[in-house]
Amino acid sequence: MANAETFSQARDMFEIYLEQNGHRKTPERFAILQEIYDYSGHFDVDQLYSQMKEGEFRVSKATLYNTLELLLDCNLVRKHQFDNKNAQYEKSFRVAQHDHVIIADTGEVLEFCDPRIQQIKATLEELFDIEVLHHSLNIYAKKRTK
Repeated sequence: MANAETFSQARDMFEIYLEQNGHRKTPERFAILQEIYDYSGHFDVDQLYSQMKEGEFRVSKATLYNTLELLLDCNLVRKHQFDNKNAQYEKSFRVAQHDHVIIADTGEVLEFCDPRIQQIKATLEELFDIEVLHHSLNIYAKKRTK
């Protein structure tokens, strides 16, 4: 469940983005944003569609895809392509930086944060005189059999 203040700020950002880019501010778009920010973890379009079908706003998959593109463009949602499976999404506003372990045989996505990755980024910046803008680390694994 999204923190009310975080969702309110994300909603304001989305509203400004829509105004500045000449997009309509529809109740469906804001309902999709609310559904995403209430969701915990990663989701694909089918999961989001099923969840919204149960709620007050029934939206088409086309509306979901179009709204997700807008949310990606204004950095309120992040898209992941783990293996050759369907794209997975997650909210990105005020979400702590994390990386992923993907369990290959089940598709389960585990999140982790390790401060050593920040040290590696700092070392790279110093070594190559660069500024790391963002990174993505996905580790693919399988469960051990006992």
